[in-house]
Amino acid sequence: METNNKISLDKIGKELPFAVPENYFEQFASRIDEQIGYKSSPKKKILRPWMYMAAAVFTGIAVLTPVFYTTSNQRTAIQTTENYESYVLSQVDETVLLDCYVNDAPAK
Repeated sequence: METNNKISLDKIGKELPFAVPENYFEQFASRIDEQIGYKSSPKKKILRPWMYMAAAVFTGIAVLTPVFYTTSNQRTAIQTTENYESYVLSQVDETVLLDCYVNDAPAK
């Protein structure tokens, strides 16, 4: 006696062996809630995460803008002062500068 352990897909066909009751998954959550005695609380308005991110970005910009603005102004002020000093020194003759330093030297 020979037994055939191989199953052919042609014999099974396209028929599904299992069936799910209608609206089973639509009502699944509510049935589980009833079984465990869960009572939902009134829904609160929850801000979406993108609103928190937007608020964080706005706060960061508001806090960091004065820091960068002040730093760039200080650099500009220092550069302007250095440029002015270089300009003034370029307009004065070297002999006048030497006379100024020699005459202002403290006497020993």
